[in-house]
Amino acid sequence: MESENRVIQGLWIGGQLSLMEQLSIQSFLKNGHEYHLYVYGDVKNVPENTIIKDGNEILPQDRIFTYQTGWGKGSYAGFADLFRYHLLNQKGGWWVDTDVICLKPFNFKSDYVIASSYEGIWGSPAITCVLKLQKNSTFTNYLVETSDRTDPAQISYGDIGPFLLQRAVAELKFEQYVVPYDYFCPITWRAVKKIVYPCEKLSLHKTIESAKDLVRPILRPHTKTGKLTRNSHALHLWNEIWRQNNLNKNASFDKRCLYERLKQRYLCSPSS
Repeated sequence: MESENRVIQGLWIGGQLSLMEQLSIQSFLKNGHEYHLYVYGDVKNVPENTIIKDGNEILPQDRIFTYQTGWGKGSYAGFADLFRYHLLNQKGGWWVDTDVICLKPFNFKSDYVIASSYEGIWGSPAITCVLKLQKNSTFTNYLVETSDRTDPAQISYGDIGPFLLQRAVAELKFEQYVVPYDYFCPITWRAVKKIVYPCEKLSLHKTIESAKDLVRPILRPHTKTGKLTRNSHALHLWNEIWRQNNLNKNASFDKRCLYERLKQRYLCSPSS
């Protein structure tokens, strides 16, 4: 693995990691990456060999905020967006959200890699869950300067996240660095149920669902659910959708579902 790709950087705010965050970190460690987790204070359940970093090195703790109203109220996602821009501007390299599961090493040769999400008739716009950027670049400076001008009390979900990133991509002509959605977000946020519910064996229900999958791209492209492909380097689990739907990240689901199979792959010892 190229040295510029070895380190993965992420952030956690809170007292302990759920199984989802543990799964994310372990997946990168087991694929040969070094994982730097930025935190504010002590955090429980951090996987062994994770390198803990003080978040105050990037942004002081008194800048932490949550969304005050609307969809995502109470979420730290806006601060996480601000944090990642400052981090990547200072250090460069990879940023990955703690709900992203590594499927194979991120050994990309490009200096810039930007994730995207399938949004049907709106295309596959850039999103912030996985980013590889160069430090102190025109691109990272744009993100930092623009997000720093916003009032945390006034922003809505996504304002300084994907929406700002998409503006930066368009204005700075970075479209070439936006990879196809199946690289990091092969299953769309609309289809989280595919991650926690098992694929049933051949049945009338599955036959009907398969038929729907064939016609969706034509009749209702925005409802396409997606699937893992040969290009898939990671699987974004869409934590906020879990939060909005009261899905328990520590729960045990049907052992046949994708979430449980990933837990078995990365969280269980070879002897278990």
